[in-house]
Amino acid sequence: MEAHDNSPLVSIVIPAYNYADYLPTAIASCLQQTYRNIEIIVVDDGSTDNTPAVVEGFRDRVRSIRQANQGVSSARNRGLEEARGSFITFLDADDSLTTDSIEMRVRILADNDDAGFVISSTLSKHAPDETPYLHDETGQSFFSERLYEDLLCRRISFATCAVLMRTDVARTFSFPTHISNGEDIVYFTKVFFRRKGYFLSTPTAITFSHPDSLRHNIEQLKRQGIDFVTAIIDDPYYKGALDHLRKDLLSNRYIELFRRYYAAGEKVLARECYRKGIRTNPRKLSRIDYLVKFIKTYF
Repeated sequence: MEAHDNSPLVSIVIPAYNYADYLPTAIASCLQQTYRNIEIIVVDDGSTDNTPAVVEGFRDRVRSIRQANQGVSSARNRGLEEARGSFITFLDADDSLTTDSIEMRVRILADNDDAGFVISSTLSKHAPDETPYLHDETGQSFFSERLYEDLLCRRISFATCAVLMRTDVARTFSFPTHISNGEDIVYFTKVFFRRKGYFLSTPTAITFSHPDSLRHNIEQLKRQGIDFVTAIIDDPYYKGALDHLRKDLLSNRYIELFRRYYAAGEKVLARECYRKGIRTNPRKLSRIDYLVKFIKTYF
């Protein structure tokens, strides 16, 4: 994996827990990068499936770390500690990178010393053989010192694998281990708040929504609800700088919960969250498609 030139090393951290069926695709996408000077770190968070054997199959092409099951945040934090690269990105075990993902983002950071990170748009798919598609219109690429607001207000697309950071910036914070849904937004809000960054409209990663991830996410949502919003807004680190976003964040979260519960067939929970979202921000009534879904929860 070492390059023969002076290009900086990039660490790709893959937290894995019982995703043996998906992990080979994630690792393969790293090995196929046009940017060659990379290290792949797989942190097996106590998997009970075939994950260790999958990792062993790649032998000297990945660094393997195994720990007792402590959750995805702990696994990411372990990878962050172990990383040797000047730059770092986190790739979930069921997602993958485009072949030029690392090269494009490293070039931007190498040419702009004042930028601490790059976040890009992503492609999506819902089946292994499906052609990935662009889920949201992404507009233009741009630098900003307020990408944290774009992230929180959902003005840009977001996926953990879409962010490449300078490792020294990434190590300023750690992923919260007491939150298991939205923990990545809690972490990246701090990174984006601290440093200027670049939004790249060209997709550099592919997110895969599948039954295993959807079931897992719903159970997490039921346990945590709006916890990650309060974890961000009430964090003393910001010294009140995000207070003006509280209403919008709560409303967006309730509507997101409504959408997720509706898709999962949890009609009662979906109704409750829609009502809370509307009470928090009545402007959400302008989304006719959401209103139609709300009405359908009664049938």
